[in-house]
Amino acid sequence: MSLFLPNNVSPLPSAASYSNHEDYRESEYLTLPKDMTHRSVSVDSVHLSDESRSNPQSYVRKILTTTPKPKGRYAFSNIHLVGPSAKLQDAQAEHTIQTILDGSSANGIKCTLHRLNHEACVSPKSGVACTGEQAMLEYNTIFQMASSMLLHKADRASLLLYVGWSTSDATLDAYAAFIGMLPFRGVSTALISRVKRSSVQEFTRVCTPSATFVYDGINAARMGKYPISTIYSPHADVSHGSKTCDVQPWNPIGTSTTEQDEEVIRIPFKIGGLALPMLTHNGSYHSAIQAFAELLEARYPKGYTPIVSCGETVDALGYGQDMLSALEGVDGANDGMLFVHKSGETYKRYDNYGTEELFSKIQTSTKRKPAVIIALGGGVNGNCIGLIAALTNVEFIEVPTTPMHYNDAVTSAKKAFSLVDEENDTILSKNILGAFYLPQLAYCINETLLTISVANAYATVGESCKTMNMLGMADSVVGMRDFSNILGATEFASDFTTILSEVSGFEYLIQFILDSDNVQLKERIISIGKKIAALRNLEQESGEVMKHTGKSITRMFPSLPSLAASLDSTTSDSSISSESEEDDDSENGTDSEPADISDMYEDMDSLIEERRALLSKYRSSFHDLSESKKAAILSFLTTINREIVRAKAMFLAYSDPFEKYRALLFEYAHTLGHGVEAFANDLYLMARQRNVPIPVEALRLHGQCVGMAVLWAGDMSRNLGKLEGKGYTLHQSFPYLFNRAAGGFSFAPLRDLCDALGVSKAEFTEKVLQVVRRDNKRGYCNCSDPAKSVDQLVTCRPGKMLGSDDPNAEVRYLVEVDESWQKDVLDQAFDGLFDQVCDVRGDELVFVPNGSQCHTSSTNVASHIRKELLKMYHEDMP
Repeated sequence: MSLFLPNNVSPLPSAASYSNHEDYRESEYLTLPKDMTHRSVSVDSVHLSDESRSNPQSYVRKILTTTPKPKGRYAFSNIHLVGPSAKLQDAQAEHTIQTILDGSSANGIKCTLHRLNHEACVSPKSGVACTGEQAMLEYNTIFQMASSMLLHKADRASLLLYVGWSTSDATLDAYAAFIGMLPFRGVSTALISRVKRSSVQEFTRVCTPSATFVYDGINAARMGKYPISTIYSPHADVSHGSKTCDVQPWNPIGTSTTEQDEEVIRIPFKIGGLALPMLTHNGSYHSAIQAFAELLEARYPKGYTPIVSCGETVDALGYGQDMLSALEGVDGANDGMLFVHKSGETYKRYDNYGTEELFSKIQTSTKRKPAVIIALGGGVNGNCIGLIAALTNVEFIEVPTTPMHYNDAVTSAKKAFSLVDEENDTILSKNILGAFYLPQLAYCINETLLTISVANAYATVGESCKTMNMLGMADSVVGMRDFSNILGATEFASDFTTILSEVSGFEYLIQFILDSDNVQLKERIISIGKKIAALRNLEQESGEVMKHTGKSITRMFPSLPSLAASLDSTTSDSSISSESEEDDDSENGTDSEPADISDMYEDMDSLIEERRALLSKYRSSFHDLSESKKAAILSFLTTINREIVRAKAMFLAYSDPFEKYRALLFEYAHTLGHGVEAFANDLYLMARQRNVPIPVEALRLHGQCVGMAVLWAGDMSRNLGKLEGKGYTLHQSFPYLFNRAAGGFSFAPLRDLCDALGVSKAEFTEKVLQVVRRDNKRGYCNCSDPAKSVDQLVTCRPGKMLGSDDPNAEVRYLVEVDESWQKDVLDQAFDGLFDQVCDVRGDELVFVPNGSQCHTSSTNVASHIRKELLKMYHEDMP
């Protein structure tokens, strides 16, 4: 008998078995589009004369009525006007700006004026080579403008109106495309330009003055998305009307060289009708890297410039250097770059990813040897460096070292930064500045997943608990009815609750990560990695001098003795992509006798070899596990990756590749989840500033916060009378089941840190709600008053979402919630009311405090949950 098919519960009929049933044959769920690969980009060119500025009200009304509105909206909520620096004293631009300000007032619509930095309004002199410094100026200008708009309440119902000035340089108009691209949930963008355009390409391809930032509308990786919808021109001799250009065919990296490799697993995935290659290499670490290098060699036979991006911890593990060495080759023919950035959500921001060195490397690549960006690490790295690739029009590849990067970040075209207050490192809004841009390949080396932290393992399961509750058994006829408006969903529909059967593999993985020998081994590896990174930085600073002198580098660089003293520190954080990854020099101080860094540099090769040997030993500790435990862990990773990818493809393959409408369901539990995540990162920053230790168990990553928020969303639904009895119990049981392993969804460790820092319940609640008020789903629904928020809730049972009263069916899953409801569940969380685990007592599911003695094994609890859920689905059979 199957674990999840009890004798007294028959299997549910599949959606496919109902494909010819008259009640369902018209369902979009069953409809596969024949072709979505042909796309085109259109920009409307509209004549708007200078003379018409004499009537500001009419001038603005023409723009408001002509510029296309977002789907489901019939008017713009406000205007964000972006113009050149007032220092230019451009008469035509200033006249237009004043006309729009006056006309907006006359039309009763709010208009906010933003000014570009003065230096960004002047092109580099002709014949002068653009530098990384120029690119940084442009980069900062773009993000400062987009951030300013968001801080002034721009949302998807806003109109961005960019005013060009008296110049023939079209590159200065390019800022309109990049600023309009970034507000993630979208703004409608119109350009008032004084540049004459003739060819279609001039309308659909733009680049900034340095030529570093390029938006090519026909690049298939953008899936036909172009931010500027309308260009208004005062030139009567310019051809007006719709300008249309076909998008290039999608051409991802071929995988023919791995087709006969039994160690490579392929996961089917589509987005916008385009197949994205997703490969998992189950062989040894070194053979997997070599196979990856061969794939790129076949893709770029004339050579390429690899840029390997990774966070500090992934760099310390040696993955970045190993990858770059393999891609550069023995002779270093591919002159690449290792780009190491700070780790963690607080640094998911534009100033952490833009550097002169990075942009210079991209600038100096050529058509013969194009730059290729490799995002190696966790989902934060994949999101952020993917956005850099989107800004520069460079091909990129994602190489995940965490399950969340592979099955969540990769399976979304969105690449985004958060909005962060740079002065105090506070996250203001998560994932709100971004673009849609596809990688050419996702390539996962399974052995790198063994170095994840407990927090990362829980983050993966947290997102899965969200998806189990929102999606349920989507491959059944009941699931088809629940999501009948999802185009062609049967191609990827799954029973997402099968992940329950993998709870034992999850628990074995947690045991492996927490094994004391493995913890010590990993800490030693990271400690050596930090020494290598410090020495590498010295090498970059000293240049060639170090290679030709016997002098101590500390004499040549007198500011570095403190660094030399710190190199003997073995203190490190064993978590991946956490907020507490900082070198701790407190034990050594800065008064120790500095080591001779020249000698240390000469010993770098031996440090690298030592690190590789220790990593090999760490991987061996996994292979030394019993066959049953290894099989359970690999089955857990395989199943959770497969089911999450299939779930995402249900919505993204055809129905909503840009995640604006139906795919918003994947934001379930993210409203409060983003809020508590931002609060936690602020808490970690405060602790570091006060030298208060941050316990490893207090670390909370994105998916963990989502898992916690699943419980809170369930309680809100119960309080509203929408989720009661068995339906409520099953909803809460998913995170409570997995919470048994190590308490990764419990608030208590955060509460203890709050107490140590003197942070009150009221302060916690208010800080979370401040983030909620800037949530990126705002603008979809017209909230009836400021005390209401936009959220999503489950009703009746897992797999059934609460419908919206909004007449726009595209946003049927978004509902208004009172801020007071959110405050209530946050207060309860702070008091530990959700710090529970799931058990079976008698024949009933019960929730008991975390740490309680459980009567039933996790596997049997999972079986009981599944049986009860099947019963509820049978009750809903038509």
